Amino acid sequence: MVSADPQIWIQALLTIAATSFVFRDNIVFKVAQYTFIGVAAGHYIVMGVKNIINYGWVHLAGGAYIYVVVFILGIMLYARFSKEYYWLYRYPIAFMVGNGIGISIRAAIHSDFIKNIAATASPLVATAPMDTINNIIIFVGCITALSHFIFTYEGIHKGTLGFVPKVGRWMMLMAFGASFGNTVMTRFGMYQGRILFLLRDWLQVV
Repeated sequence: MVSADPQIWIQALLTIAATSFVFRDNIVFKVAQYTFIGVAAGHYIVMGVKNIINYGWVHLAGGAYIYVVVFILGIMLYARFSKEYYWLYRYPIAFMVGNGIGISIRAAIHSDFIKNIAATASPLVATAPMDTINNIIIFVGCITALSHFIFTYEGIHKGTLGFVPKVGRWMMLMAFGASFGNTVMTRFGMYQGRILFLLRDWLQVV
């Protein structure tokens, strides 16, 4: 029995409209696309105003006058639309870019260096056999992959040690393939969720 909830019907029709792009670019898909963009833009505007009130104005009204600086920088962003005061726009952008770079560098160092070093430095022999195999693969993969980027010593790519960077190259290719496969499976998982929604919540056949 098909659901009688109008909200579920709207979601189902928009899902089918978005999926119609598989066949070709059509007007039905464009309606779903423009609807999604409009709703997302409205949602971001509402959430932006709500964040300004909750994380800015509430603290400023409570006596935290340091937030005056934040509001001034936010207002300076609109100087971008003025030819005369365009230069003011660069200061809040500089703060935003610097803050973003700082957070990104910290996260990259923690995830790409510290965790990798900790995983490589862990004991090769673990309590479980599969953990031992994983530790050996991580250790060999890290060392051989790093050797692939050593260009100051010519012998690392030739002679008796020439197989080491080749192993590292294959390790990197397997890592890239696994990352790509994970991305594809994530997309399939999202689409599978929509199919289950159509069958379970809309058509109610599952």
